[in-house]
Amino acid sequence: MVSQKRQPANLTVSLHTQQAQAWAHLHDDAVREVLYGGAKGGGKSWFGCVWSFIHTCEIAASLNIQPSHNPVVVGWMGRKQAVDFVDTTLETWKRTIPASAYQIRDQAREIVIDGRVKIMFGGLDHQADIQKFNSAEFAFLFLDQAEECSRNDIMALRASLRLTIGGQAIPRKALFTANPAACWLRDEFILAPATDQRFVRALPSDNPYLPADYTQTLRAAFKHRPELLEAYLNGRWDVFASVANVIREEWLERAAMLVLPSHTIRRVVVCDPARFGDDETVVYGLRETQIERTEIYGQKDLMHTANLLFVIAREFGANVIAVDSTGLGAGVADRLAEMGANVLEFESSRAATEPEKYHNLRAEIWDRAALMLSAGDVSLQTTDEVLLSQLLSPQYLYRNGRLLIESKDEIKERLGRSPDRADAYVMGLAALEFLARKRYHIGQTCRYRSTAGSSGRKPTLAEITMEQRANAKTGVWR
Repeated sequence: MVSQKRQPANLTVSLHTQQAQAWAHLHDDAVREVLYGGAKGGGKSWFGCVWSFIHTCEIAASLNIQPSHNPVVVGWMGRKQAVDFVDTTLETWKRTIPASAYQIRDQAREIVIDGRVKIMFGGLDHQADIQKFNSAEFAFLFLDQAEECSRNDIMALRASLRLTIGGQAIPRKALFTANPAACWLRDEFILAPATDQRFVRALPSDNPYLPADYTQTLRAAFKHRPELLEAYLNGRWDVFASVANVIREEWLERAAMLVLPSHTIRRVVVCDPARFGDDETVVYGLRETQIERTEIYGQKDLMHTANLLFVIAREFGANVIAVDSTGLGAGVADRLAEMGANVLEFESSRAATEPEKYHNLRAEIWDRAALMLSAGDVSLQTTDEVLLSQLLSPQYLYRNGRLLIESKDEIKERLGRSPDRADAYVMGLAALEFLARKRYHIGQTCRYRSTAGSSGRKPTLAEITMEQRANAKTGVWR
């Protein structure tokens, strides 16, 4: 570990080798922009906060800026979303920088240091804020989680690096921190860097504050995505250059040979109603992960589908009927609820229960299905080659650090068919997981409701509570 110690406001900083390299680049007159990016947990936000603070102090000292009622603005810090900066990066600042050295003015979105200079902070999520950069003048900027932003997002911000004080120009510096992604950062800093741009790979070993089991936790989280594990553990950017299949063929081959014992037999009926043209309405009866009842047909009246689901659920002894309620599926779900059935609704475009990981609910349920298959938790003996082919069809990519799965329309355009059977099956797996997690059984009179208030934020599963209803027998997950 390389140690560099600087003591403005009694702050002592110890830098690991990669951090020391990024620090040296930022103090090199020939370097204007540095990307310090790579693995999760690499101490990137911490590094950005420390550098921004010390660099601000160095500017104030080198120009002999005196305390004033109107401190000089010298820099900007932020993220794509201002609220994310406040909730994450600014909290890192508060934990790292001595409280006696600065004052945060929340309304003005500025941090005053030693009464002499200040750093503005915020986001790039509102055009009005971006327009302000056209007249702003900064000496440096620190953009955290820069993979969230497009090159267009930061054009005005880059152009604002033109500050002069007392006629003296100050060297322009920009620090971008990021997790690996297929974005402009890779194009600019890794594939074809300019002469004044540098890339330094961030690794978990750079961060002495990580828990001892962090690497183990990361391996467990991405064990079914070895390419992502390589990116987030070793800071590899090239793995994001292309999309990959959500589900692998070897996982399905193993599922075909597995017979899983179970002490609790869960049964679900799942339906993906047909929407357009040659799309199929798919109905599966799942006993645990095995398909034991199948009904597949073209478009029919919604009441026909609702009645069929109700009858099959009664005959099959299903704990719940899971329905894709996107579009016309909402009518099927509503009719089943009127009939007194236990209904679990999935609207794939809605926010995920883990929005920090997934772009929407569709991405979440497909990734969870992939995790179950990769872990050997699925037994699926089927001769339906169409289903197996469709399970292998969807591709995924990571955008702004969150997993995104191809939509039905995108797959249909690419392959000429809609993955209706595969969507129904992975929805069935999600319903089984939901049952296990919620201990939800037939006859339980409850409705799952959001406790997030009027903020509009999607609740996590931990925030979803049961409200007893005398006349309701539906479980709704929306």
